[in-house]
Amino acid sequence: MFPGMDTMPASRISGVFLGQDRRLRLAWRIVLAWIGFFGCLLVVGVAIQAMTSWLPEVTSNAAASVGIAASALGLVWLLRRHVDRGPWSGIALTLDRAAIPLLLSGIVLAGVVSVVAAAATVQLGLADWGWSANTTKDVATKGLAITVILIALSTVLVQAFPEELVFRGYMYANLGETLPLWAAVVNSSLIFGSMHVFSNQQAATTVAEHVIYAVAATGFGLMLAACRTVSGTLWLGIGFHCGFDVCNNRVTIVHHGAFIPAWLVVLAVLVIAAAFTIAVRQWRAPVDWRAIPGGT
Repeated sequence: MFPGMDTMPASRISGVFLGQDRRLRLAWRIVLAWIGFFGCLLVVGVAIQAMTSWLPEVTSNAAASVGIAASALGLVWLLRRHVDRGPWSGIALTLDRAAIPLLLSGIVLAGVVSVVAAAATVQLGLADWGWSANTTKDVATKGLAITVILIALSTVLVQAFPEELVFRGYMYANLGETLPLWAAVVNSSLIFGSMHVFSNQQAATTVAEHVIYAVAATGFGLMLAACRTVSGTLWLGIGFHCGFDVCNNRVTIVHHGAFIPAWLVVLAVLVIAAAFTIAVRQWRAPVDWRAIPGGT
């Protein structure tokens, strides 16, 4: 060691990363899951798609989609077992008779919310009814069947399942170990929204539009966190995530220059839907929002 050179004691370094329980601190667990999720998308998904590029597009996309979903499941399992050292039940990916009904209920709820948001943008003069340009182009070039299959693969295996597993499963469980329920819901929504700053939203061309899109995604995350909270499982949120991604912005054509107000309308509808979902749960079986739910 060079004379006069100060070093950080090992105990201090350990304190930065590890808590009193000798587990990785909450913030680092969230960062690790966040980075791992992008690794599933950008490393596993891209690698599989590159290796299967010689196959038909549907087959290549299916392989990449399955790879992303499987790697996200493996990521959460490894983090939960070796980093959290907590029970898998905290992830809330239950496998019981209620799973399918909740999944279908989420899809139906998302359809209703999407139609309300679309109707509002049309009534406010921000959009017209009609198939989106991307959907029309895909159907024209790939055919209806291929387009439907690709949309299904993307929404279920690339977006809904892995995102709910990581954000409303792993992160929500970890936040709930130390924060009151309301803070776990809010923080998981903000983290989810922040991810969408890097999303490839082709219609967003300015910094302000990308920011508004991320804010709207935060509202989407709030609705998904509400689904997780009121149902106690991920399935209602997975269904809502699938349905909303399929329906939103596919049956309307937003007017030029109306990107920001149109997404603000979507944000308002999502926040109202989240509030309504929570209100129904409070009416039927009140939840203590100040309680720390724990990781189980």
